[in-house]
Amino acid sequence: MNLRLVKAGYFMGIGLVMAAVIYFFAANWQGFDRLEKIVVSIGVMCLLYGISILLAYVMNRHDFLSQWLFVAGAIGFGVSVALIGQIYNSHADSFWLFFIWFIPSAVFALITRYEPFRVLSAVLLQLTFWFYYFPSSYQTERDQWVSFLFLLVFAAVNGAVFFLHRSSFVSYLLYVAMQGWLFLIVGSGLTEGSFTWWPYVYSLLLLVFLYYFFAIVKHRSYVLITSLFAGGFLIVQYFRFVARHFQEGVLLAGLLLAAGIVYGSLFLLKRLRNWAMEENAGTTFLAVFQAIVTAVASIIAISSIMGLFSLWTHHFSSNLLFALSVGAFVLPGMLTQSWNDVVRCTLLAIGYGVGVIASMDISIWIVTTYFLVLLVGYFKSEKTGIKLLTHVALSAFGMLIVEEWSDKLRLALLFVVLLNAFLYMASHQRKHTQRLSLFIGMGSLLLLTSMDFFALDLWVVLANLLLIFITAGWIAFQSKQQEPIGLGIAWFYLWLFLVLKYYEFAWSLLDKAISLLIFGILVLAGTIFLEKKKHLLPNEQVSWVRSKWIPLLMIIALQIVFIGYTVFDKERLLRNGEVVKLELMPMDPRSLLQGDYVRLRYEISQIPGMSGNGKVQLILQKDEAGVYRFARVYVMNGKKDLSYIRKKGEVIINGKWQGDMIIYGIESFFVPEKTGIELQQRARYAYVRVSQAGDALLESVSDR
Repeated sequence: MNLRLVKAGYFMGIGLVMAAVIYFFAANWQGFDRLEKIVVSIGVMCLLYGISILLAYVMNRHDFLSQWLFVAGAIGFGVSVALIGQIYNSHADSFWLFFIWFIPSAVFALITRYEPFRVLSAVLLQLTFWFYYFPSSYQTERDQWVSFLFLLVFAAVNGAVFFLHRSSFVSYLLYVAMQGWLFLIVGSGLTEGSFTWWPYVYSLLLLVFLYYFFAIVKHRSYVLITSLFAGGFLIVQYFRFVARHFQEGVLLAGLLLAAGIVYGSLFLLKRLRNWAMEENAGTTFLAVFQAIVTAVASIIAISSIMGLFSLWTHHFSSNLLFALSVGAFVLPGMLTQSWNDVVRCTLLAIGYGVGVIASMDISIWIVTTYFLVLLVGYFKSEKTGIKLLTHVALSAFGMLIVEEWSDKLRLALLFVVLLNAFLYMASHQRKHTQRLSLFIGMGSLLLLTSMDFFALDLWVVLANLLLIFITAGWIAFQSKQQEPIGLGIAWFYLWLFLVLKYYEFAWSLLDKAISLLIFGILVLAGTIFLEKKKHLLPNEQVSWVRSKWIPLLMIIALQIVFIGYTVFDKERLLRNGEVVKLELMPMDPRSLLQGDYVRLRYEISQIPGMSGNGKVQLILQKDEAGVYRFARVYVMNGKKDLSYIRKKGEVIINGKWQGDMIIYGIESFFVPEKTGIELQQRARYAYVRVSQAGDALLESVSDR
């Protein structure tokens, strides 16, 4: 029995069921009241935990399935916390949601040392940071130094955990996250203002990391990751410089820079090749490094060529540009066998990139002829790099040709799918080209599933079903073949498909939830049938679910107590809080986990002539129309107005300054799917319950 196939079936089934649960609660179905929704969500979480413990402790079998179900239960806790926010209209995608979810996940990771918990904790940590810095339910303005320090702290936290961590995959995630936060300081535009020195510091940091991983610890994967960020940094800085100084000399310097990157990499590649041979690292590392160099150099060169072409030609000629791409770059890259592979690949990448741009405005017959010539060259080429680049070019030119002939983007994407299926079958034992065919083909099919974002027709339905069955079949096939990269590509597109379907409005979240639940149950049933047919024996390992059940049960109990107390506190405020009517100005997005909501901005969100940072308490006073409006500041940054004497009709409300905005924690009002726009058009007032301590809970919105 192929255990990999059974594991893949169980994993896919559990994933589809969990996606169905998330979709269902995000749909904000009105068939349940508040407490019924909470009971159902806690019930789902406890059911997953219970089945996990039953398999591990009572039945003493299926170690992998027991542990996966326990992780699903931990995800169920996050869904329950998100549901509380949806029911009681807390911040959409608040960093508190992910931080609360992160805490038990991190504890589970420490207790069990199980990799999925570590991955979940790492992802939740990044979501906590992200939504703290980029809140989705309100806009905030920060001082540049504050923003800079936040990003630096996020990077430092990831860096500290990275250097203390010993798990390989999570270490990669943490290192990428660390570099990502450092890079965001450059990409967010902070360096355009107060931190013009940061690019130099970041350049030095990149050099230090490259030296550390290359010369000291000799870890090739981190060398590639660092090189990727270094390339991105170089591209960003080049485009910024060109935007400020768009002139002939700068663009010519860009071409020289691209040439310098290529020829500089040749000397570095000699050392890397020797190092790879000493470390028995194989050729994959060198191929990826060459790909990074080619990508960075070609992007800079293409932008420089396009800029120079527009400066040097008074009348822009696409035919001339296309001829330049073929004669000056593609033909030398294809035919000069004696040149270095990096040089040839860079020339081809530049030629193909410029050619695609020019092809949008030249005769379709010329492009079709060019496509057929490239197809012949593809099969005659023996160099892997040249073959892969030509493969990408064939997909791009093929899509342009079919779209031009038919004027239908659907047919163009379908052609790319079929072309890559043909190239896959024609590649035989070339694994690199087969993987690229799989990646491009499934990516094109994924785009086909969302061609009509707001409408659902037969073609979209067929594309969705085709992607699901192809992905499921490919996962099963690759599980038998034990081809990890091909399997990873299939899993990547399956989860990406589920994420994109969540944000697609062509059909309702409730319908998607039911469909995914049915499909997930069918996958689980088929896996169980296959397992019994092949007589898979119980595993002999001792699951950590069974060996560490006491601390695990304690954490589960704390999760249930936390949810219960939070619901009790919210319900108490709804019963006892004073009703306050506020004037508002709404908007309409979708939350990451909680579904559709209206983003609210109140009249009291801004106080004319006032701004600050930190906690604040305001006094609101009811006017003749029954609307509560700002009267005075009662407490600001811990300093209380001792002269204030509360009067009838006045209410104290808690808030937090964010620049010139005050955030009250009631900026999100969750609604059933596809009803937000209607509510946005008619809503003028919000009814809020405010406790004696000043805590606010949004109860409803209305047009009067």
